[in-house]
Amino acid sequence: MKKRVISLALVCVMLLAALPMAASAQGTVFDDVSDSDYFATAVNWAVSWGVTNGTSETTFSPNDICTRGQVVTFLWRAHGEPEPKAVYNPFVDVPKGSYYERSTLWAVEQGITTGTSEYPKLFSPDKPCTNAEILTFIWRAKGSQAPSFPSPLTSQWPDDLYYKDAVTWADNNAMLEDNGDVFDPVRLCTRGHTMAWLWREAQVYASTPEDLIGLIAPGHEIHLDPGIYNLTDWVDKAAETLVPDEAASDFVLAAQLGESVDVTPYVRLDWVNDGYEVVIHDVRNLTISTESFYKGPVEIVVEPRYANVLTFENCDKVVLSDLTLGHTPEQGYCTGGVLCFRDCGRIALSEMDLYGCGTYGIVAERVDSIQTVDSVIRDCSYGIMELRQVKDAGFGEVVFRDCDGFDMLNLRESAATFQSCTFSGNTWDAKWCHFLAIDEVSEITFRSCTFDRAAYDDLNDERLAEIRILIESPTVA
Repeated sequence: MKKRVISLALVCVMLLAALPMAASAQGTVFDDVSDSDYFATAVNWAVSWGVTNGTSETTFSPNDICTRGQVVTFLWRAHGEPEPKAVYNPFVDVPKGSYYERSTLWAVEQGITTGTSEYPKLFSPDKPCTNAEILTFIWRAKGSQAPSFPSPLTSQWPDDLYYKDAVTWADNNAMLEDNGDVFDPVRLCTRGHTMAWLWREAQVYASTPEDLIGLIAPGHEIHLDPGIYNLTDWVDKAAETLVPDEAASDFVLAAQLGESVDVTPYVRLDWVNDGYEVVIHDVRNLTISTESFYKGPVEIVVEPRYANVLTFENCDKVVLSDLTLGHTPEQGYCTGGVLCFRDCGRIALSEMDLYGCGTYGIVAERVDSIQTVDSVIRDCSYGIMELRQVKDAGFGEVVFRDCDGFDMLNLRESAATFQSCTFSGNTWDAKWCHFLAIDEVSEITFRSCTFDRAAYDDLNDERLAEIRILIESPTVA
Protein backbone atom coordinates (compact mmCIF):
# COMPACT_ATOMS: atom_id res chain seq x y z
CA MET A 1 0.00 0.00 0.00
CA LYS A 2 1.15 3.56 -0.52
CA LYS A 3 2.39 5.92 2.18
CA ARG A 4 3.52 3.04 4.39
CA VAL A 5 5.38 5.12 7.00
CA ILE A 6 2.62 7.69 7.41
CA SER A 7 -0.09 5.06 7.54
CA LEU A 8 1.62 3.07 10.29
CA ALA A 9 1.51 6.08 12.55
CA LEU A 10 -2.12 6.65 11.63
CA VAL A 11 -2.91 3.00 12.37
CA CYS A 12 -1.61 3.40 15.90
CA VAL A 13 -3.55 6.61 16.46
CA MET A 14 -6.86 5.23 15.21
CA LEU A 15 -6.52 1.80 16.79
CA LEU A 16 -6.27 3.52 20.17
CA ALA A 17 -10.02 3.95 19.91
CA ALA A 18 -10.50 0.22 19.33
CA LEU A 19 -7.74 -1.43 21.33
CA PRO A 20 -5.79 -0.38 24.43
CA MET A 21 -2.46 -0.09 22.65
CA ALA A 22 0.78 -0.07 24.64
CA ALA A 23 3.10 1.02 21.86
CA SER A 24 3.45 3.67 19.23
CA ALA A 25 4.99 3.21 15.82
CA GLN A 26 8.34 4.13 17.41
CA GLY A 27 8.40 1.68 20.34
CA THR A 28 7.19 1.00 23.86
CA VAL A 29 5.88 3.50 26.37
CA PHE A 30 7.71 1.93 29.33
CA ASP A 31 10.96 3.47 30.60
CA ASP A 32 12.34 0.06 31.58
CA VAL A 33 11.63 -1.67 28.24
CA SER A 34 14.05 -0.83 25.43
CA ASP A 35 13.21 -1.40 21.78
CA SER A 36 16.24 -3.71 21.61
CA ASP A 37 15.03 -5.99 24.43
CA TYR A 38 14.05 -9.47 23.26
CA PHE A 39 10.69 -9.06 25.03
CA ALA A 40 9.85 -5.55 23.74
CA THR A 41 7.44 -6.66 21.00
CA ALA A 42 5.88 -9.19 23.36
CA VAL A 43 5.29 -6.55 26.05
CA ASN A 44 3.57 -4.28 23.51
CA TRP A 45 1.43 -7.19 22.37
CA ALA A 46 0.55 -8.22 25.92
CA VAL A 47 -0.62 -4.78 27.00
CA SER A 48 -2.41 -4.19 23.68
CA TRP A 49 -4.46 -7.36 24.10
CA GLY A 50 -5.12 -6.87 27.80
CA VAL A 51 -2.93 -9.78 28.90
CA THR A 52 -1.27 -7.54 31.50
CA ASN A 53 -0.60 -3.92 32.36
CA GLY A 54 2.51 -2.13 33.46
CA THR A 55 3.41 -1.99 37.13
CA SER A 56 3.07 1.79 36.87
CA GLU A 57 2.32 4.31 34.14
CA THR A 58 5.99 4.32 33.09
CA THR A 59 7.35 0.91 34.17
CA PHE A 60 6.71 -2.69 33.22
CA SER A 61 9.21 -4.33 35.64
CA PRO A 62 10.33 -7.05 33.20
CA ASN A 63 12.67 -8.65 35.76
CA ASP A 64 10.01 -9.14 38.45
CA ILE A 65 9.24 -12.78 39.22
CA CYS A 66 5.78 -14.12 38.28
CA THR A 67 3.64 -16.23 40.56
CA ARG A 68 1.65 -19.25 39.45
CA GLY A 69 -1.58 -17.30 39.86
CA GLN A 70 -0.26 -14.51 37.65
CA VAL A 71 1.02 -16.85 34.93
CA VAL A 72 -2.24 -18.80 34.66
CA THR A 73 -4.15 -15.51 34.50
CA PHE A 74 -1.85 -14.16 31.76
CA LEU A 75 -2.36 -17.36 29.76
CA TRP A 76 -6.14 -17.20 30.25
CA ARG A 77 -6.28 -13.59 29.09
CA ALA A 78 -4.13 -14.38 26.06
CA HIS A 79 -6.69 -17.03 25.12
CA GLY A 80 -9.54 -14.54 25.25
CA GLU A 81 -10.71 -14.95 28.87
CA PRO A 82 -13.00 -17.94 28.20
CA GLU A 83 -15.61 -18.38 30.89
CA PRO A 84 -15.01 -21.60 32.86
CA LYS A 85 -17.94 -24.00 32.92
CA ALA A 86 -17.21 -25.36 36.38
CA VAL A 87 -18.96 -23.95 39.41
CA TYR A 88 -17.01 -26.09 41.87
CA ASN A 89 -13.58 -24.84 42.93
CA PRO A 90 -11.35 -27.80 43.92
CA PHE A 91 -8.59 -25.68 45.48
CA VAL A 92 -8.72 -24.56 49.09
CA ASP A 93 -6.16 -21.78 48.38
CA VAL A 94 -8.04 -20.16 45.47
CA PRO A 95 -10.44 -17.72 47.15
CA LYS A 96 -13.76 -16.92 45.54
CA GLY A 97 -13.55 -13.59 43.76
CA SER A 98 -9.76 -13.56 43.55
CA TYR A 99 -8.28 -12.23 40.32
CA TYR A 100 -7.02 -15.73 39.44
CA GLU A 101 -10.17 -17.71 40.34
CA ARG A 102 -11.71 -17.90 36.87
CA SER A 103 -8.37 -18.41 35.14
CA THR A 104 -7.45 -21.24 37.51
CA LEU A 105 -10.81 -23.00 37.02
CA TRP A 106 -10.40 -22.66 33.25
CA ALA A 107 -6.87 -24.08 33.45
CA VAL A 108 -8.12 -27.10 35.39
CA GLU A 109 -10.91 -27.71 32.84
CA GLN A 110 -8.41 -27.55 29.99
CA GLY A 111 -6.00 -29.95 31.67
CA ILE A 112 -3.38 -27.20 31.96
CA THR A 113 -2.82 -27.76 35.68
CA THR A 114 -3.83 -30.18 38.42
CA GLY A 115 -2.39 -28.17 41.29
CA THR A 116 0.58 -28.73 43.54
CA SER A 117 -0.88 -31.24 46.01
CA GLU A 118 -3.89 -33.53 46.44
CA TYR A 119 -4.46 -33.51 50.22
CA PRO A 120 -5.27 -30.76 50.77
CA LYS A 121 -5.99 -29.76 47.18
CA LEU A 122 -3.67 -26.80 46.56
CA PHE A 123 -2.86 -24.65 43.54
CA SER A 124 -0.24 -22.48 45.31
CA PRO A 125 -1.16 -19.26 43.46
CA ASP A 126 1.39 -17.15 45.35
CA LYS A 127 4.28 -19.52 44.74
CA PRO A 128 6.91 -18.18 42.29
CA CYS A 129 6.52 -19.86 38.91
CA THR A 130 9.47 -21.74 37.39
CA ASN A 131 10.45 -21.85 33.73
CA ALA A 132 9.42 -25.50 33.60
CA GLU A 133 5.97 -24.77 35.01
CA ILE A 134 5.09 -21.94 32.64
CA LEU A 135 6.26 -23.80 29.53
CA THR A 136 4.25 -26.82 30.65
CA PHE A 137 1.17 -24.62 31.09
CA ILE A 138 1.63 -23.17 27.60
CA TRP A 139 2.29 -26.60 26.07
CA ARG A 140 -0.81 -28.12 27.64
CA ALA A 141 -2.91 -25.15 26.49
CA LYS A 142 -1.77 -26.05 22.96
CA GLY A 143 -3.03 -29.58 23.41
CA SER A 144 0.15 -31.25 24.71
CA GLN A 145 1.49 -31.67 21.19
CA ALA A 146 4.24 -34.25 20.79
CA PRO A 147 7.63 -32.71 19.96
CA SER A 148 8.57 -32.96 16.29
CA PHE A 149 12.22 -33.76 16.91
CA PRO A 150 14.72 -33.96 19.81
CA SER A 151 16.17 -30.81 21.33
CA PRO A 152 19.80 -30.38 22.39
CA LEU A 153 18.48 -28.55 25.44
CA THR A 154 16.68 -31.64 26.74
CA SER A 155 18.37 -34.63 25.12
CA GLN A 156 20.24 -35.55 28.30
CA TRP A 157 17.23 -35.21 30.60
CA PRO A 158 15.45 -38.28 32.03
CA ASP A 159 12.30 -39.18 30.11
CA ASP A 160 10.13 -39.18 33.23
CA LEU A 161 10.44 -35.42 33.82
CA TYR A 162 6.92 -34.00 33.51
CA TYR A 163 8.22 -30.98 31.65
CA LYS A 164 10.65 -32.63 29.18
CA ASP A 165 8.18 -32.82 26.27
CA ALA A 166 6.97 -29.27 26.97
CA VAL A 167 10.48 -27.79 26.86
CA THR A 168 11.40 -29.88 23.81
CA TRP A 169 8.23 -28.72 22.02
CA ALA A 170 8.96 -25.10 22.94
CA ASP A 171 12.48 -25.37 21.51
CA ASN A 172 11.11 -27.02 18.34
CA ASN A 173 8.87 -23.98 17.89
CA ALA A 174 11.64 -21.37 18.37
CA MET A 175 10.25 -20.20 21.69
CA LEU A 176 13.57 -20.57 23.52
CA GLU A 177 15.86 -18.73 21.12
CA ASP A 178 17.00 -16.33 23.87
CA ASN A 179 18.11 -19.08 26.28
CA GLY A 180 21.43 -19.99 24.69
CA ASP A 181 22.75 -23.55 24.98
CA VAL A 182 21.31 -24.30 28.42
CA PHE A 183 17.77 -24.24 29.76
CA ASP A 184 17.32 -24.03 33.53
CA PRO A 185 13.90 -25.52 34.37
CA VAL A 186 13.92 -24.43 38.03
CA ARG A 187 14.87 -20.83 37.35
CA LEU A 188 12.09 -18.47 38.36
CA CYS A 189 10.21 -16.95 35.44
CA THR A 190 10.25 -13.16 34.97
CA ARG A 191 7.56 -10.94 33.53
CA GLY A 192 9.70 -10.31 30.45
CA HIS A 193 10.22 -14.01 29.77
CA THR A 194 6.56 -14.77 30.41
CA MET A 195 5.36 -12.24 27.86
CA ALA A 196 7.94 -13.37 25.30
CA TRP A 197 6.82 -17.00 25.58
CA LEU A 198 3.12 -16.18 25.53
CA TRP A 199 3.58 -13.96 22.47
CA ARG A 200 5.58 -16.60 20.61
CA GLU A 201 2.95 -19.21 21.45
CA ALA A 202 0.30 -16.95 19.92
CA GLN A 203 2.09 -16.70 16.55
CA VAL A 204 0.72 -19.27 14.10
CA TYR A 205 1.21 -19.62 10.36
CA ALA A 206 -1.05 -20.71 7.51
CA SER A 207 -0.48 -21.46 3.85
CA THR A 208 -3.82 -23.05 2.87
CA PRO A 209 -7.52 -22.38 3.53
CA GLU A 210 -7.56 -25.49 5.73
CA ASP A 211 -4.75 -24.03 7.84
CA LEU A 212 -6.52 -20.70 8.15
CA ILE A 213 -9.84 -22.15 9.28
CA GLY A 214 -8.21 -24.63 11.64
CA LEU A 215 -6.12 -21.96 13.36
CA ILE A 216 -8.97 -19.55 14.11
CA ALA A 217 -9.13 -19.46 17.91
CA PRO A 218 -8.89 -16.92 20.74
CA GLY A 219 -5.42 -15.52 21.27
CA HIS A 220 -4.02 -16.44 17.86
CA GLU A 221 -2.09 -14.15 15.53
CA ILE A 222 -2.47 -15.91 12.18
CA HIS A 223 0.16 -15.03 9.58
CA LEU A 224 -0.80 -16.02 6.02
CA ASP A 225 1.74 -16.99 3.38
CA PRO A 226 1.26 -15.14 0.07
CA GLY A 227 -1.36 -16.65 -2.23
CA ILE A 228 -5.08 -17.00 -2.90
CA TYR A 229 -7.21 -18.58 -0.18
CA ASN A 230 -10.39 -19.79 -1.86
CA LEU A 231 -12.69 -20.61 1.05
CA THR A 232 -15.25 -22.16 -1.28
CA ASP A 233 -12.70 -24.75 -2.42
CA TRP A 234 -12.16 -25.59 1.24
CA VAL A 235 -15.90 -25.75 1.96
CA ASP A 236 -16.45 -28.10 -0.97
CA LYS A 237 -14.02 -30.52 0.65
CA ALA A 238 -15.45 -30.10 4.13
CA ALA A 239 -18.07 -32.83 3.81
CA GLU A 240 -15.33 -35.26 2.83
CA THR A 241 -12.59 -34.17 5.23
CA LEU A 242 -14.36 -32.87 8.31
CA VAL A 243 -17.05 -35.53 8.77
CA PRO A 244 -17.08 -39.32 8.27
CA ASP A 245 -17.92 -40.52 4.79
CA GLU A 246 -21.25 -41.98 5.89
CA ALA A 247 -22.25 -38.62 7.35
CA ALA A 248 -21.27 -36.51 4.36
CA SER A 249 -24.75 -36.46 2.84
CA ASP A 250 -26.25 -35.54 6.21
CA PHE A 251 -23.71 -32.72 6.49
CA VAL A 252 -24.73 -31.25 3.13
CA LEU A 253 -28.44 -31.77 3.77
CA ALA A 254 -28.31 -30.06 7.16
CA ALA A 255 -26.65 -27.02 5.66
CA GLN A 256 -29.08 -26.81 2.76
CA LEU A 257 -32.03 -27.03 5.15
CA GLY A 258 -30.75 -23.95 6.92
CA GLU A 259 -29.12 -25.68 9.86
CA SER A 260 -25.72 -24.43 10.95
CA VAL A 261 -22.83 -26.84 10.65
CA ASP A 262 -19.99 -26.48 13.16
CA VAL A 263 -16.60 -27.34 11.67
CA THR A 264 -14.46 -26.09 14.59
CA PRO A 265 -15.37 -24.65 18.00
CA TYR A 266 -15.10 -21.16 16.48
CA VAL A 267 -16.14 -21.61 12.84
CA ARG A 268 -19.44 -22.74 11.40
CA LEU A 269 -20.95 -22.92 7.92
CA ASP A 270 -24.31 -21.36 7.06
CA TRP A 271 -26.13 -22.22 3.84
CA VAL A 272 -27.01 -19.01 1.95
CA ASN A 273 -29.04 -20.07 -1.08
CA ASP A 274 -26.17 -20.72 -3.50
CA GLY A 275 -23.42 -21.96 -1.22
CA TYR A 276 -21.87 -21.81 2.21
CA GLU A 277 -20.90 -18.80 4.27
CA VAL A 278 -17.99 -19.01 6.72
CA VAL A 279 -18.96 -17.58 10.13
CA ILE A 280 -16.27 -16.93 12.75
CA HIS A 281 -17.83 -16.66 16.20
CA ASP A 282 -17.06 -16.23 19.89
CA VAL A 283 -13.41 -15.33 19.36
CA ARG A 284 -11.45 -12.74 21.29
CA ASN A 285 -7.89 -11.53 20.63
CA LEU A 286 -7.61 -12.67 17.00
CA THR A 287 -5.31 -11.25 14.33
CA ILE A 288 -5.23 -12.33 10.68
CA SER A 289 -2.53 -10.71 8.56
CA THR A 290 -0.02 -11.24 5.79
CA GLU A 291 3.15 -13.06 6.89
CA SER A 292 5.69 -10.24 7.09
CA PHE A 293 8.87 -12.25 6.41
CA TYR A 294 7.70 -13.62 3.05
CA LYS A 295 5.96 -10.40 2.12
CA GLY A 296 3.52 -10.86 -0.73
CA PRO A 297 -0.16 -10.41 -1.58
CA VAL A 298 -2.78 -12.46 0.26
CA GLU A 299 -6.28 -12.72 -1.21
CA ILE A 300 -9.23 -14.42 0.48
CA VAL A 301 -12.12 -15.17 -1.88
CA VAL A 302 -15.48 -16.95 -2.00
CA GLU A 303 -17.62 -17.98 -4.95
CA PRO A 304 -21.29 -17.87 -3.80
CA ARG A 305 -22.99 -14.56 -4.56
CA TYR A 306 -25.11 -14.76 -1.41
CA ALA A 307 -22.23 -15.38 0.99
CA ASN A 308 -20.21 -12.76 2.84
CA VAL A 309 -16.52 -13.40 2.33
CA LEU A 310 -16.05 -13.46 6.12
CA THR A 311 -18.66 -13.00 8.83
CA PHE A 312 -17.77 -12.37 12.47
CA GLU A 313 -20.31 -12.89 15.27
CA ASN A 314 -19.88 -12.15 18.96
CA CYS A 315 -16.19 -11.41 18.55
CA ASP A 316 -13.99 -8.86 20.32
CA LYS A 317 -10.52 -7.47 19.68
CA VAL A 318 -10.21 -8.62 16.08
CA VAL A 319 -7.46 -7.22 13.84
CA LEU A 320 -7.35 -7.81 10.07
CA SER A 321 -4.33 -6.39 8.27
CA ASP A 322 -2.84 -6.27 4.76
CA LEU A 323 -5.41 -8.55 3.13
CA THR A 324 -7.46 -8.49 -0.08
CA LEU A 325 -10.99 -9.92 0.19
CA GLY A 326 -13.68 -10.31 -2.43
CA HIS A 327 -15.99 -12.47 -4.54
CA THR A 328 -14.90 -14.33 -7.65
CA PRO A 329 -18.06 -13.63 -9.75
CA GLU A 330 -18.16 -10.45 -11.79
CA GLN A 331 -19.93 -7.44 -10.35
CA GLY A 332 -23.68 -7.86 -10.52
CA TYR A 333 -26.66 -8.99 -8.51
CA CYS A 334 -25.83 -10.62 -5.21
CA THR A 335 -26.65 -10.23 -1.53
CA GLY A 336 -23.34 -11.21 0.01
CA GLY A 337 -21.02 -8.52 1.33
CA VAL A 338 -17.28 -8.62 1.86
CA LEU A 339 -16.85 -8.21 5.64
CA CYS A 340 -19.77 -8.58 8.01
CA PHE A 341 -19.64 -7.99 11.78
CA ARG A 342 -22.56 -8.76 14.09
CA ASP A 343 -22.67 -8.26 17.87
CA CYS A 344 -18.94 -7.54 18.05
CA GLY A 345 -16.72 -5.38 20.24
CA ARG A 346 -13.50 -3.80 19.01
CA ILE A 347 -12.61 -4.35 15.36
CA ALA A 348 -9.49 -2.93 13.65
CA LEU A 349 -8.82 -3.06 9.90
CA SER A 350 -5.66 -1.75 8.24
CA GLU A 351 -4.26 -1.91 4.70
CA MET A 352 -7.29 -3.82 3.45
CA ASP A 353 -8.56 -4.11 -0.14
CA LEU A 354 -12.27 -5.03 -0.08
CA TYR A 355 -13.95 -5.49 -3.44
CA GLY A 356 -17.24 -6.70 -4.94
CA CYS A 357 -19.34 -8.17 -6.41
CA GLY A 358 -20.15 -8.00 -2.71
CA THR A 359 -23.16 -5.85 -1.91
CA TYR A 360 -21.20 -3.74 0.60
CA GLY A 361 -17.56 -3.60 1.54
CA ILE A 362 -18.46 -3.50 5.24
CA VAL A 363 -21.67 -4.47 6.99
CA ALA A 364 -21.72 -3.92 10.75
CA GLU A 365 -24.63 -4.50 13.12
CA ARG A 366 -24.52 -3.90 16.87
CA VAL A 367 -20.80 -3.22 16.98
CA ASP A 368 -19.05 -1.18 19.67
CA SER A 369 -16.11 0.04 17.59
CA ILE A 370 -14.75 -0.54 14.10
CA GLN A 371 -11.65 1.38 13.00
CA THR A 372 -10.36 1.20 9.41
CA VAL A 373 -7.18 2.85 8.11
CA ASP A 374 -5.16 3.01 4.88
CA SER A 375 -7.55 0.76 2.98
CA VAL A 376 -9.71 0.55 -0.16
CA ILE A 377 -13.38 -0.38 -0.65
CA ARG A 378 -14.20 -0.72 -4.34
CA ASP A 379 -16.48 -2.16 -6.99
CA CYS A 380 -19.33 -3.23 -4.72
CA SER A 381 -22.74 -3.72 -6.26
CA TYR A 382 -25.08 -2.17 -3.65
CA GLY A 383 -23.01 0.47 -1.91
CA ILE A 384 -19.95 1.16 0.23
CA MET A 385 -21.11 0.21 3.70
CA GLU A 386 -24.11 -0.40 5.93
CA LEU A 387 -23.83 0.44 9.63
CA ARG A 388 -26.61 -0.38 12.08
CA GLN A 389 -26.28 0.35 15.79
CA VAL A 390 -22.55 0.96 15.53
CA LYS A 391 -21.33 3.12 18.39
CA ASP A 392 -18.02 4.25 16.90
CA ALA A 393 -16.90 3.77 13.30
CA GLY A 394 -13.68 5.49 12.27
CA PHE A 395 -12.06 5.63 8.83
CA GLY A 396 -8.67 7.19 8.12
CA GLU A 397 -7.01 7.51 4.70
CA VAL A 398 -9.51 5.10 3.14
CA VAL A 399 -10.38 5.23 -0.57
CA PHE A 400 -13.99 4.46 -1.50
CA ARG A 401 -14.31 4.13 -5.26
CA ASP A 402 -16.33 2.74 -8.16
CA CYS A 403 -19.18 1.25 -6.16
CA ASP A 404 -22.46 1.17 -8.05
CA GLY A 405 -25.97 0.53 -6.82
CA PHE A 406 -28.16 2.04 -4.13
CA ASP A 407 -27.34 4.20 -1.08
CA MET A 408 -23.54 4.33 -0.76
CA LEU A 409 -23.22 5.13 2.96
CA ASN A 410 -26.15 3.75 4.94
CA LEU A 411 -26.23 4.61 8.66
CA ARG A 412 -28.90 3.64 11.15
CA GLU A 413 -28.47 4.47 14.86
CA SER A 414 -24.74 4.82 14.27
CA ALA A 415 -21.85 7.27 14.57
CA ALA A 416 -19.05 7.48 12.01
CA THR A 417 -16.01 9.69 11.41
CA PHE A 418 -14.08 9.89 8.12
CA GLN A 419 -10.57 11.44 8.27
CA SER A 420 -8.59 12.19 5.07
CA CYS A 421 -10.71 9.80 3.01
CA THR A 422 -11.39 9.88 -0.74
CA PHE A 423 -14.76 9.21 -2.42
CA SER A 424 -14.65 8.89 -6.22
CA GLY A 425 -16.52 7.24 -9.05
CA ASN A 426 -19.36 5.90 -6.91
CA THR A 427 -22.77 5.95 -8.60
CA TRP A 428 -26.32 5.40 -7.39
CA ASP A 429 -29.87 5.64 -8.68
CA ALA A 430 -30.39 9.35 -8.07
CA LYS A 431 -34.17 9.02 -8.37
CA TRP A 432 -34.50 6.73 -5.38
CA CYS A 433 -31.16 6.64 -3.60
CA HIS A 434 -28.38 8.85 -2.25
CA PHE A 435 -24.69 8.97 -1.50
CA LEU A 436 -25.62 9.27 2.18
CA ALA A 437 -28.69 7.63 3.73
CA ILE A 438 -28.85 8.41 7.41
CA ASP A 439 -31.51 8.50 10.09
CA GLU A 440 -32.11 11.29 12.56
CA VAL A 441 -30.38 9.60 15.52
CA SER A 442 -27.13 8.94 13.66
CA GLU A 443 -24.23 11.34 13.25
CA ILE A 444 -21.41 11.54 10.74
CA THR A 445 -18.27 13.67 10.44
CA PHE A 446 -16.00 14.23 7.43
CA ARG A 447 -12.59 15.85 8.09
CA SER A 448 -10.23 16.78 5.28
CA CYS A 449 -11.92 14.39 2.87
CA THR A 450 -11.93 14.52 -0.94
CA PHE A 451 -15.24 14.12 -2.77
CA ASP A 452 -16.28 13.99 -6.39
CA ARG A 453 -18.98 16.51 -7.27
CA ALA A 454 -21.91 14.08 -7.08
CA ALA A 455 -21.06 12.93 -3.56
CA TYR A 456 -20.40 16.45 -2.29
CA ASP A 457 -23.64 17.82 -3.72
CA ASP A 458 -25.63 15.00 -2.14
CA LEU A 459 -24.11 15.76 1.27
CA ASN A 460 -25.30 19.34 0.95
CA ASP A 461 -28.81 18.43 -0.10
CA GLU A 462 -31.53 20.19 1.89
CA ARG A 463 -33.02 16.86 2.93
CA LEU A 464 -30.08 16.51 5.34
CA ALA A 465 -30.50 19.93 6.92
CA GLU A 466 -31.70 18.55 10.26
CA ILE A 467 -29.25 15.63 10.38
CA ARG A 468 -26.06 15.77 12.45
CA ILE A 469 -23.50 16.05 9.66
CA LEU A 470 -20.16 17.86 10.04
CA ILE A 471 -17.98 18.52 6.97
CA GLU A 472 -14.60 20.11 7.76
CA SER A 473 -11.99 21.25 5.18
CA PRO A 474 -13.44 19.33 2.21
CA THR A 475 -11.84 19.08 -1.23
CA VAL A 476 -14.06 18.69 -4.27
CA ALA A 477 -12.25 17.00 -7.14
